[in-house]
Amino acid sequence: MAAPVAEERFDWKGPAVANRRGSLLRKLIEQVVPPKGHKVIPTGSGMLLIFIGLTIGLAAYNTVNNILFAALALLIAALIISGVVCWGNLLCARWRLETSSTFRVGEEGQAKVVLENARQRFPLFCVSFGLTTEATDEKRRLYMKQRLDPGEETTLVWRFKPVRRMKTKIVIENAVSSFPFGFLSKFLPGECESEVRVWPRRISYTRYRNPEVSGLLQGKSSKKQGISGELIGLRHYEKGDAQRSIHWKVSAKQGRLIVKQNATETQSLLDIVVDPASFLWKDEESFEKMCSFASSLAEDLFLEGKLDSCLIVGGPSLRIQRVADLEGFFDALSELQPGELEHGYKESGGINRICFQPIKGGSVGAYVNEIQIGQA
Repeated sequence: MAAPVAEERFDWKGPAVANRRGSLLRKLIEQVVPPKGHKVIPTGSGMLLIFIGLTIGLAAYNTVNNILFAALALLIAALIISGVVCWGNLLCARWRLETSSTFRVGEEGQAKVVLENARQRFPLFCVSFGLTTEATDEKRRLYMKQRLDPGEETTLVWRFKPVRRMKTKIVIENAVSSFPFGFLSKFLPGECESEVRVWPRRISYTRYRNPEVSGLLQGKSSKKQGISGELIGLRHYEKGDAQRSIHWKVSAKQGRLIVKQNATETQSLLDIVVDPASFLWKDEESFEKMCSFASSLAEDLFLEGKLDSCLIVGGPSLRIQRVADLEGFFDALSELQPGELEHGYKESGGINRICFQPIKGGSVGAYVNEIQIGQA
């Protein structure tokens, strides 16, 4: 008997989900006419048992031996009981899929199946789940190694490293029960999927210090919340300044808001521009390296407080003010493909734009105003 299930904030799937419960008669009919995705398949030991049963049955009919008929009846009964019990084992199970918040090529991510036993009296045994995703070349089956008592839940974890940058899904293909004898396996559709974006790989690169570039850097001032650095002066409050930067004593004396001006606030900021034009990136390897270089450089500049915005040519400019904005840029890179521009090139704000171009030898260079500042 299943335990009462309250309204949940999780998206549960499986036979024990409240809106799927029906009468016992309906469930018995489903065993004769199974719904789509429901099937029973004999295991290796089950196929051996069926072969032995056919052999004994043939011998029993030829010899008219009652002992052989009794043995055949026992084998048939074992198969029927195995099918009924493995169906009943899943009857009060429900599950959901959880994934890591971020995935990146070459870095370990997780997919978790949370399994719950909604019964009041009987434990749950021998359930496994098949998981798949296009982000990796392998499929994985997760097995429940210990019994699950009534009302309890367990977590089955799949750890894997994505091998390609993409927008994809992690899918639970099926849930399988082989309890109690392992002769038959009952398959149910998993019905769970989670959409994920795999960010470009983090790569090492060389950044050049060019004196010609330092003189050209005349970017906008930064007003990022929580900015730090050496105090060099005071100025009037402007819209967008963080409250923590307000100098309250001076503000009280002057009757208007005055904020502290830090040394890092006067540093020049940079814009990253990614051009996916197919005439630039004629092979997949250089395009993938460019995406990785752009994401790695954007991450480092953001941590240094030197990144103002990111732009993929043909799309909107993304102002990078917090981690969520940077992750939005990574999400856009995860599904970027080389191609011709639909809207033409749009200038991004400021003159300190970092652009990327292929270099002989399979490398990718980063340029500010046609002066190379880095290479990967």
